[in-house]
Amino acid sequence: MGSSYCSITSISIACIVLMSFLAMAPSYAFDLNSICSKTLNTSFCSQVLSSNPRVTKSLLHSFVSVTVDLAQSNAIVTRDHLVQWQKRTDNPQLRARYTSCSSNYNDAIADFQQARQSVGLGVYSGVRDAASGALGEFNGCAENFRQPPAEPSTLWQDTRDLLHLFSMVSVISRMLFQPY
Repeated sequence: MGSSYCSITSISIACIVLMSFLAMAPSYAFDLNSICSKTLNTSFCSQVLSSNPRVTKSLLHSFVSVTVDLAQSNAIVTRDHLVQWQKRTDNPQLRARYTSCSSNYNDAIADFQQARQSVGLGVYSGVRDAASGALGEFNGCAENFRQPPAEPSTLWQDTRDLLHLFSMVSVISRMLFQPY
């Protein structure tokens, strides 16, 4: 993911949907920089959103909805990787850590499902709270790998991208509380 965020097959479809959906949405005026400058990684946010300059004209509601969907899809892919890595490793410590992280990611996926429901209800504090719950799960997974043996997979890049998506969801859900 990282610099090739929208080129990963499972994510590129979501990026195309995101850009197409947002380009067709009715607009409220907001600046792409006003969103991305408040996220954990301005360049990641800009890269995801700048492939279509009309994104800046999109409804914030639509944007947060699609970003939550992207984050949930990413979490599902990462959870599936964890299950594969668990099956492939001969190291019992890594196997236990992958199992624990899979559980964290299952909970994060449920949190994103709750965020999706909150978006549908227009309860943006619920979006923020559910996304924060997912962030706690990602951090819980990371805690598993603070001690050796080191994690030999791409888990950290996947998690970093999820953190950036979480940051985008958080910023947008806060912006939805502000008057236009």
